[in-house]
Amino acid sequence: MMEPVDPSTLGPLPAPFWFIQFFKVLGFILHMVPMNLWFAGMFLTLVLYRREGHPRQWAERLATLMPVIIAFGVNFGIVPLLFIQVAYPWAFYPATILTAWFWLAIIGLLLVAYYGVYAFAFGVKPDRPMPAWRYAAGWVAAVFFLIIAILFSNGMSLMAAPERWKSIWLAHQVAGAATGTGHNFADSSLWHRWPMVLGMAFLTTAAWSVIDGIFFDPKADASYRQWLAKFAFVIGIIGAVIYVGSGTGYVFGSWPKEVFQYMWSGWRLPLTILTGASPALVLVVLFIIWSRGLSPLTAVLAGVAQLVVIALNAVSRQIVQNIELAHYAPVWKIPEKPDWGPMALFLGTFAVGTLVLVWMLQQLVRVHRGHPTVQES
Repeated sequence: MMEPVDPSTLGPLPAPFWFIQFFKVLGFILHMVPMNLWFAGMFLTLVLYRREGHPRQWAERLATLMPVIIAFGVNFGIVPLLFIQVAYPWAFYPATILTAWFWLAIIGLLLVAYYGVYAFAFGVKPDRPMPAWRYAAGWVAAVFFLIIAILFSNGMSLMAAPERWKSIWLAHQVAGAATGTGHNFADSSLWHRWPMVLGMAFLTTAAWSVIDGIFFDPKADASYRQWLAKFAFVIGIIGAVIYVGSGTGYVFGSWPKEVFQYMWSGWRLPLTILTGASPALVLVVLFIIWSRGLSPLTAVLAGVAQLVVIALNAVSRQIVQNIELAHYAPVWKIPEKPDWGPMALFLGTFAVGTLVLVWMLQQLVRVHRGHPTVQES
């Protein structure tokens, strides 16, 4: 176990601690939505694309949107990554230096996966079969997304475990210089964390499917929406089982005693319980959609319920991360020296970007209304 350090030696923070934490969590939530769609959605697209009827229709729909989804996900991912480096540079950089080759591999894998998605998406032609190489490129992308999730969890789990840095450095160094070949694959928390994300990804894909089917997809008719209701419920169940199963293993199998006691006491107790039980809310809404039919109201409720799942997970994860790092330094005690100029610039840019996104969504809804579905016509 590493000796704790004086928090005053790690600062000052260039923004208030609450500001950093808020935008780190918000950015993570915004990143998780599109990231979930490419994490689980790409696999589902590849499987269903080979089938006929409504499954093929769903796969073609998501495939054509996937390049844009990935672009949004990557750009949104900059926000939480930025605030991780601002809040914990003393933890982030040692962990990523020790695992440098694995960390840098994420960039290369993402580039190849992105091209694979484009190759697959541009091969979607309703009037002719897709060339084999384009379909294979889609599978390469899907597998690379899975590897990226594992490598990312490798770095983030090591960042929260300062007590492992020295032993990993000693095993992966030459003349005192880290070789960058260290890893944290032996950490059990890693093998629980990324499956939790996969479970959330199935749930997000289910919620997105019903929202897209009722608001945005101009080809969605009554028959397709009926199939969509059942499909969303099925993949929602799969996602909930994976999420709850891996989450249970993560909490009871990998949390240190101090973290476990902290998260199961005081005001954190209801947060912990709600974080684990929140997928049930999504399943209830999806069951209503399956049994009673898809409507704009139930689609919105499904989306809101899934946002609650993602938000609760993000908040809980942030608290756990702070407590894990408290063994080394209580992050909330690090001195603050706000740099208001860059903060104002960030807030202004963030506000403009939000308005642009709202405008883009309005245009999508307007286009949909201008192209009635088969059922409406």
